[in-house]
Amino acid sequence: MEGQWVALIGWGSAALKSRHREKWVGWSQEQKTQRLKFIANNQRFLILPGIQIKNLASKVLALNMKRLPADWLATHGHTVLIAETFVDHSRFTGTCYRAAGWVPLGKTSGYGRKAGVYYYHGESKTIFTKPLHKDAQKILSASFLPPEYEGGEKALIDLNAVPIHTKGGLLEHMARIRDPRKPRGIRHDQTSVLAVVICALLSGAKSFIGIGEWAANLSQEMLKRLGCKYSDRLLEIYSAK
Repeated sequence: MEGQWVALIGWGSAALKSRHREKWVGWSQEQKTQRLKFIANNQRFLILPGIQIKNLASKVLALNMKRLPADWLATHGHTVLIAETFVDHSRFTGTCYRAAGWVPLGKTSGYGRKAGVYYYHGESKTIFTKPLHKDAQKILSASFLPPEYEGGEKALIDLNAVPIHTKGGLLEHMARIRDPRKPRGIRHDQTSVLAVVICALLSGAKSFIGIGEWAANLSQEMLKRLGCKYSDRLLEIYSAK
């Protein structure tokens, strides 16, 4: 059967919501919003009529998993770390996904989404996931996402391992530096500004523009950890530079 089509498999964007997946990954709502693109959804899977090959479905899935990250990178400009799918038990059992090492997380509540509106259809499905990287959950739930997953160079150091607001951490050291600015007109604390700049440099930023782009990608949660106020104004200033 060399050269013959035996199966078709289709991929698309991850589901917008899934409480089981969110709990399994371990991310916050803000992290999910920013990092959902690193999950791909197996939307279609078809074994062509008349094809009878033992263990074909699980074999197709396993082979597809090996090339999915590179294919996704070539198409969308970034890789994927997790694959997901939803199995309708009124039609399928999900056996091939289990055989290929996918993990069942739980059942949906029977809602669907169409044209941005959620509606109840009563058809519960099981969500299955497959990590494509051994540390996929750790990476996606970490405070700082490695810059190589955002198209940058590999960081000089893992910021998640850097003490920032703890005793003896980065903020405490930056607070010891005298602020030479005149009090009038100061909008941002020097300690937080220096912390953002240092973290950006450690993450691979090499210019004011690079620092601004790195800062612009920070969540409000991360800005708070770096001593910034709940405001996007700091990001605007960096971006302007």
